[in-house]
Amino acid sequence: MSIVLSCPSCSTSYRADPQAIGANGRRVRCASCGYVWSAKVEDPEQLPDLQPAQLEEETPEVVEEPKKPHEAYRERQAKKRQTMSAAVAGGAWGGLAVAMALVLTCAWIFRVDVVTAFPRASSAYAAMGSTVNPYGISVGELNVSHQIEHGVPLLIVEGDLHNYDRRSRTVPEVRAVLRDDQGQSLLEWTVNMDVHDLDAGDHEAFRTIVSDPPPGTVEVEVVLVDAITTHLEETGHGEVDEVAAHEAAEQEHH
Repeated sequence: MSIVLSCPSCSTSYRADPQAIGANGRRVRCASCGYVWSAKVEDPEQLPDLQPAQLEEETPEVVEEPKKPHEAYRERQAKKRQTMSAAVAGGAWGGLAVAMALVLTCAWIFRVDVVTAFPRASSAYAAMGSTVNPYGISVGELNVSHQIEHGVPLLIVEGDLHNYDRRSRTVPEVRAVLRDDQGQSLLEWTVNMDVHDLDAGDHEAFRTIVSDPPPGTVEVEVVLVDAITTHLEETGHGEVDEVAAHEAAEQEHH
C-alpha cells in the first residue's frame, strides 16, 4: 500500500512507498519546486482520499545525507589519480604508435641506405614485395641479338643502368653471364662502362659483344657485383655474391 506526500511549498502530491520513508521519516525534495522537507509516514486512514488524476506521476527525490569532508576529499583524489593514469597511459601508447610509424616511414624512404648498411635487410623488404639492392642502381631490359662478322658468330647484349635513388651513386661492376638450359654459367665477363657515377634518376646505356659464344648458351643475364665480392673471387676466398640481377633474357644460339 502506498501513501500520499504533499509538498509544503507548492502542494504538489506524490505517491510513495511507506517502506522507503521508514518509521523515523526521511528528507525528500519536491520534483516540482525543489523544496526539501522531512516526510513521515502517517496513518493512511486519516489521509483524505485523492483522485488518481490529482496525483503527479513523478516520485519525490530522496536527498542523500551529505558526505563527510574527508570522505569527499578522498573520492576527489582517487578520481584525479585515475584520470591522470589514463592520460599518461594514453599518451605513452600514442607516442609509441607515432614513433613506430616514423620508424617504418624512414625505413621505407631510406630503404636503399638501410640495405647498403645491412644487406640482410633486403630479405625483409622482399617479404613486403619490394626488391631493394644496396647500389640504388638497377639493370634495365636487355636486348640480345646475333650477328656474323667475317664468318665469326657474335652475341650482342644491349641495355641500360638506371639510378633510381635520390642521390648520385657510384656504378658498381657490371657483369654479363651466359648460361645453359640448366642455369649453369658457361661464360662471364665484365662490361665496360663509360661513366663512373650516375646522378639521381639518370640512365646510362651499355653495349657488349662476345665472339663465338658457347654453343649451349640459352640465357643471358647482366648483374651488378660489388668490389668486395670481386676481390674475394680474385683471391679465391669467397663465392660470388651477385646482387640486383636483372631478369634474364632467353635466347637461342645460332
